[in-house]
Amino acid sequence: MSQWSQVQQLEIKFLEQVDQFYDDNFPMEVRHLLAQWIESQDWEAASNNEPMATILLQNLLIQLDEQLDRVSQEKNLLLIHNLKRIRKLLQGKYHGNPMHIAVIISNCLREERRILAAASMPVQGPLEKQLQNSVVSERQRNVEHKVSAIKNSAQMTEQDVKYLEDLQEEFDFRYKTIQSLEQGDKNSVLMKQEMVMLQEMLNTLDYKRKEVLSKMTQVINESDVLMNNMLLEELLDWKRRQQIACIGGPLHSGLDQLQNCFTLLAESLFQVRRQLEKLDELLTKLTYDGDPILLQRPHLLERVNFLLYNLFRSSFVIERQPCMPTHPQRPMVLKTLIQFTVKLRLLIKLPELNYQIRVKATIDNNRRFVLCGTHVKAMNMDESANGSLSVEFRHLQPKEMKSSAGSKGNEGPQMVTEELHSISFETQVSLYGLTIDLETSSLPVVMISNVSQLPNAWASIIWYNLLSKDSQNLGFFNNPPTATLSQLLEVLSWQFSSYVGRGLNSEQLNMLAEKLMGQQISYNDYQLSWAKFCKV
Repeated sequence: MSQWSQVQQLEIKFLEQVDQFYDDNFPMEVRHLLAQWIESQDWEAASNNEPMATILLQNLLIQLDEQLDRVSQEKNLLLIHNLKRIRKLLQGKYHGNPMHIAVIISNCLREERRILAAASMPVQGPLEKQLQNSVVSERQRNVEHKVSAIKNSAQMTEQDVKYLEDLQEEFDFRYKTIQSLEQGDKNSVLMKQEMVMLQEMLNTLDYKRKEVLSKMTQVINESDVLMNNMLLEELLDWKRRQQIACIGGPLHSGLDQLQNCFTLLAESLFQVRRQLEKLDELLTKLTYDGDPILLQRPHLLERVNFLLYNLFRSSFVIERQPCMPTHPQRPMVLKTLIQFTVKLRLLIKLPELNYQIRVKATIDNNRRFVLCGTHVKAMNMDESANGSLSVEFRHLQPKEMKSSAGSKGNEGPQMVTEELHSISFETQVSLYGLTIDLETSSLPVVMISNVSQLPNAWASIIWYNLLSKDSQNLGFFNNPPTATLSQLLEVLSWQFSSYVGRGLNSEQLNMLAEKLMGQQISYNDYQLSWAKFCKV
């Protein structure tokens, strides 16, 4: 039975999960019509091999053409229309980047296998439950709603600033007209009335200035609360889901939604910043005792700049963790002198930044390793199918520095698979007079010098990402925490499904539990130490 046939037989709660990761990037209609052909191709290998990905994309389009011929004979108008649209969509989206569709299809097939594995579990694992609850959280919907509201408020304030500018121009014209008159004319009844009118206009100007500043303050306050209480929490939640996905868990989604929120918030803050600059222009033309612009503008500008600094720093993320193309299911295990890939994204997508941000990659500062290959690249919107502002390093190689005591040609000290390292990235953004230094780091990686070390290294990666929410705890294995049996069995079932296409059944899970604990144990929260896990 094909994998797709098994998926279609799942319960509705699992089918709803399947529905979440099929969209216009890879429509479910294609998956359904070409099920057997899709499953017979090596999409995982193609995701790191451009010539192979190009051939597979061409063959996919040929397969769709054949399906079009078939449905045309059946005169199925709706299906004909949808297939033509889908074919045009796929060709336009992936013609310049065929490896991207290979990645998407490979991930979809992998996620199907994981869901099939979860469905076969005697009980749903704790991580699975936790992640399902956070996929479409109430907080995420609130964030999207509040970001839109802030954007609308900033645009409304734009109209208020324009009205204030027009009102001040009218006041300035009338005031200069009076100043140009002869002294005798200034004492006339008409001029006295005009002076009363000017005073009323000045009072209105003062009121409107206070009103505009109050609205700006409200936008800034709402942006502050949104960013620190909700948006950054969503980002942390995404990073945790990414950790779990790296060790075989559910695919992490939601980065595009986060990008939209980060971008809209940045645009709103830049708009408020421009409004404050316009108020400064108005201030140079007219000021008076108790002028609210003079009193409030410096503090508001400082707050806006501070929010923008923090927003940009948080928006620089690792979209795809370091991984050797030869071992796509073992991310964060890197072999010396073997190339690995890693992708970064700036969640603030502004056209002005395209090709303007150069990112530098380095390895942690213990001087034991250096990175060879192209380690400086510019972020751009052209390489990603979804147009995100990103950069992908594809030719980095870790190299171990020769020991000062070692002879020429000998490797340095033996690799320790519990020794964690970090790939760091830094850049600088200059925009609208702001200069912001950005830096981020990968999840901890394990270095190996021989593929025989891969199993132990991968065990370290599993243990770390299963139990640590701290993305930079390089001293984790100095005192590693214990794992519950239910957590570990769930992850081991994910590992099995990534290779075999199905998860472990009750009998197999019980057998593993007995092997791990040394006795027959039911599913409970029995604690297993790292030292004991390493001995199994």
